[in-house]
Amino acid sequence: MLSFADLRSFENSDERFSHCLFCGRTVAVLPEDRRAGSCYDCLALSVPPASTCPECRCVIPGEDRALGCAECGWYPVQG
Repeated sequence: MLSFADLRSFENSDERFSHCLFCGRTVAVLPEDRRAGSCYDCLALSVPPASTCPECRCVIPGEDRALGCAECGWYPVQG
């Protein structure tokens, strides 16, 4: 049970519902929602898969790929 009230609100009540970018299901959206437009079932599709660092071969989590490797400091250069 939650012991606090959720005080987030919308400027327009029309902003409350949207559609999942992957499956089209109607989803309830919260202010500052970080699901990137996906429903909870498709949320895993919105996060890039993990990759291996080309320098030290450590696994870089998908959400951290743009930050580079935390182990050796390798950084992806955008051309």
